[in-house]
Amino acid sequence: MKPIITSCISVLLFASSAFAADNAAFAASEAKIEKATQVGVAEIVTAEAAQIDHDLAAAPGDPALIYFRAYAHFAEGCVARAHKDKAGAAQHMEAAVKLLEQMNNPAWQAEACGLQGYVLNQLIGVKGMGIAMENGPKSSALLAQAGGMAPENPRILFFRGVSLVTTPEQWGGDLAQGTKLLEQAEASFEHPAKNAMVHWGHGESLVWLGIAKQKAGDIGAARAAWQKALGLEQNYSWVKYVLLPSLEKSTEPSAK
Repeated sequence: MKPIITSCISVLLFASSAFAADNAAFAASEAKIEKATQVGVAEIVTAEAAQIDHDLAAAPGDPALIYFRAYAHFAEGCVARAHKDKAGAAQHMEAAVKLLEQMNNPAWQAEACGLQGYVLNQLIGVKGMGIAMENGPKSSALLAQAGGMAPENPRILFFRGVSLVTTPEQWGGDLAQGTKLLEQAEASFEHPAKNAMVHWGHGESLVWLGIAKQKAGDIGAARAAWQKALGLEQNYSWVKYVLLPSLEKSTEPSAK
């Protein structure tokens, strides 16, 4: 399935990064990538990434294109991970990190630092704890920097929350504080800034909020968060086929 992308995207993107990010056609492309990641359709993510590559070749320094190509790499990595392709997932996520390291535009720095820190965190899950000693401190530093620049940004709150929830307590993890940040992210996603340049992340933040609640033993709150994620995307595969069934199975009465 090939997405329909209007020819005006490239022209608008080249005109100005801020205008490009707010352009309705480009926002639609971002939404397609997010949805395709949630439902696990690699072809759509790949097609959108190819269009961004085309535009990036003509404007290699455009910060909006750099950010969204990095996001597309992350999305490709998530789909590969869902399909049990850890090598492919690592390759795409590492490519995302390399792109985000190029960002030097103040308007995009918070989003770039936040996403880079989050991807480094997720790479630990992909490649194993052997890289935790290197990626963990880098991720924490980037997320702290992003939080200082944009403390109310919903994605940055969500990224910081995930980091605390997934990091072992002896290495600085904090389930309670991470859950609080994820709750703050949810509230912030409900009331997005009118001038927001980036929009993705609401569903994924709800997934992690549910995971945090489950870790804390609050099964009802975990189920509620995941049901809300399904309200945003009814075919969210991680929630529909993995998390909720696992939750229901774990709460079934023991067989006699």
